[in-house]
Amino acid sequence: RVLFNEITKLSIKKALESPGNIDKQKVNAQQARRVLDRVVGYHLSPLLWEKVRRGLSGGRVQSVVVRLICEREREREAFQIKEYWTIATMLKGAQEAPFFAKLHSVNGKSVEIGKPGEITTGEQAAGIVEALKTKQLVVSDIEQKERKNNPLPPFITSRLQQDASRRLRFSPKQTMMFAQQLYAGVNIGEEGPVGLITYMRTDSTRIAGEATAEVRTLISEKFGPEYVPGKAPIYKTQKAAQEAHEAIRPTSVTRTPETLKEVLSPEHYRLYELIWKRFVASQMMPARLAITCVDITAGEYLFRATGTQVIFA
Repeated sequence: RVLFNEITKLSIKKALESPGNIDKQKVNAQQARRVLDRVVGYHLSPLLWEKVRRGLSGGRVQSVVVRLICEREREREAFQIKEYWTIATMLKGAQEAPFFAKLHSVNGKSVEIGKPGEITTGEQAAGIVEALKTKQLVVSDIEQKERKNNPLPPFITSRLQQDASRRLRFSPKQTMMFAQQLYAGVNIGEEGPVGLITYMRTDSTRIAGEATAEVRTLISEKFGPEYVPGKAPIYKTQKAAQEAHEAIRPTSVTRTPETLKEVLSPEHYRLYELIWKRFVASQMMPARLAITCVDITAGEYLFRATGTQVIFA
């Protein structure tokens, strides 16, 4: 059995030089999956043909997912709409620039939705605003602290689909189609067809050692050594993850999006850029933020304003 996790010359050569034995347990596991597909599918597929459309099939995975989606949809439909109000004020000191502060509590009771002091009607909100007009607002507390903002892990399949939907307006089907094409190989000129990303069906955040070394070198050269952590970040993978494949990453991080812009279609370029940036960012130092929290009191009313300043990008 020859095992490799990305379609690159180095990875395939390495795999061919050290073939392993066929693992009978893995063969049996694959056979068991096929049997399960048939146990579920032979009963379910005819029902789909009759009730939905001919040619559809139900298997051991999608069928369970459809049930989960239906259960979540019933929960959504059962949701009770509830009215609530928030109150914010624009404030300005003698020297400071204007800023917003939000009503946080009344008589020590939080006004957030679901909390004891929540504001449930427009009349209640208007009464508070009227009462505030006669009160003086005074800064009662200032708290300053520093916070680290860790980078996000490299993409797994579900996260790639979510981000591509949110940022690129791609449907999950489009995302997987473009990713499949980037994985299978794109003609990039002199090098010919090249697989630009690792396998796109994965639930693991694991990264190969040579990819980690390559990206650390690129970060140091392109952004500066201060962005390279002392130790490469290792991200937790869900317990149920199969770990068969790496996270989704560029096969070579030296192929920056800018160098490929002329040879990729707009869709391929945008998806590749998303994957490249996420992978590079995942191997960088955390951002450092200065958080300032100001409490402002007006009698029994407490307003809170929070500001964030980037110390290290």
